[in-house]
Amino acid sequence: MWPFRAKPRQKAGHDWDLSRPLLPLSRHDALLLGEAFRGIFITGETGSGKTTGSGFALAMAFLRAGFGGLVLCVKPDERRTWERYCKLAGRERDLVVFDASGNQRYSFLDAEARRSGAGAGLVEVIVQLLCTILEVAERNGGQGGREDEGYWRRAVRQLIRNLVALLLLATGRVTVPDLYRLVVSAPTTPEQLKSDEWKKQSFCFQSLTQADGRPKSPREQRDFELIADYFMLEFPGLSEKTRSVIVSTFTSMVDVLNRSLLFELFSTDTTVQPEDCLDGKIIVVDLPVKEFAEVGQFAGVLWKYAWQRAVERRDVIANPRPVFQFVDEFQHFLTSHDALFQTTARSSRVATVYLTQNISNLLAGFGGENARAQTDSLLGNLSLKIAHLNSDPVTNEWSASVIGRSRQFFMNTSSSYEPADAMSQLLGMYGDPQVTTGMSEQMEFEVPPRYFTSLRTGGPGNRWHVDSIVFQGGRVFKETGKAWLPVTFDQQQGRVI
Repeated sequence: MWPFRAKPRQKAGHDWDLSRPLLPLSRHDALLLGEAFRGIFITGETGSGKTTGSGFALAMAFLRAGFGGLVLCVKPDERRTWERYCKLAGRERDLVVFDASGNQRYSFLDAEARRSGAGAGLVEVIVQLLCTILEVAERNGGQGGREDEGYWRRAVRQLIRNLVALLLLATGRVTVPDLYRLVVSAPTTPEQLKSDEWKKQSFCFQSLTQADGRPKSPREQRDFELIADYFMLEFPGLSEKTRSVIVSTFTSMVDVLNRSLLFELFSTDTTVQPEDCLDGKIIVVDLPVKEFAEVGQFAGVLWKYAWQRAVERRDVIANPRPVFQFVDEFQHFLTSHDALFQTTARSSRVATVYLTQNISNLLAGFGGENARAQTDSLLGNLSLKIAHLNSDPVTNEWSASVIGRSRQFFMNTSSSYEPADAMSQLLGMYGDPQVTTGMSEQMEFEVPPRYFTSLRTGGPGNRWHVDSIVFQGGRVFKETGKAWLPVTFDQQQGRVI
């Protein structure tokens, strides 16, 4: 039974008061709208019911409340799942599917360069976007851990910064093909700079000439001088080995963006963009990793980072519509920016929902010696934790530790029998028992790790009921008087039982 009543909607639209109950959790507790913006992390092994249980209930709560949102797909059937959700919520018209058909396209670099408003076209924004994709590419390639890793990252970032800045000054737009043409036509020796043939054929030299001839502000003039020094002096002055590593690191990253499907989807024109979610659109990036592998992963990471940037810079007073990002199998789309984004998600009115099987997935996803710190940082910024059935000891121990320990008392009793005398002892005769009792005090897990191995997983055998333990930092649930709450979800109705 549900005693809470949502406030009536305003005439002009939805009621987005932060104190509005969004999803009931018990007879006396609810997830409030504002609490959803503190981040949600869901764990559960394969078949635990995390997606069809708590995931389904949260998705329906967001859709019915009028949220806009971004959904990334790992499994091929996720698109159909969200089509069903939107139909159940009456939001079919808001659904936008970004898939391999090419019906929807997003020229992400050009859109950022042309964007109006504060910070528009800033070189560092575009550089960070490309470096985020590079981070995933390096992780997939097993790179990292070198003593000089920091130098190479700075060197590649310096190259990207100068490429982007030169294109913006020369043409006012940035595309992946132009970035590639620029780097492969850059001078590699001081002697090449004197060659008329090279000047005639080099896109880099032509861009430098074009940028030099355009009117520039004092700041732009100074930037151009730095760019010219880089391409005319520093870049050709690098050793062949150093320069080849820097260039190949960059070109191998943009190569996948410059070909076939990703080129068509991300380097032609724009029909849908992250800002559309602020008007209530539900963008489903249907390039599932299980089908498109690295291409699907790059597309998801690109969309997620660009979307995060878009919602961070919006004016929530002018447009208070809540938005959500919903990522199942989240380990495939991890980036170092996620934890930083989550620190300000509440003020951006963003509800984050990340689902994965276990903590070890995130550690493996980040990789490297900082994996544990990055994982802890991210999870520390996801306030609401929902744990479903799990047989992974690491995750169960972590879940129990998050909920915490409490002082518990244990009774112990022992008894012994003493013979009355030597003759009784020989005859095997004993007197009255000597009973000893005591009490010990210990700090033990409030929810032991073994508890997470016996939760129901839904399906007809469990009447479609999916069990979970919900924990939220800084909150005491009225139902239990504790910071944790057992919650059962209905797989068929998308609600709490």
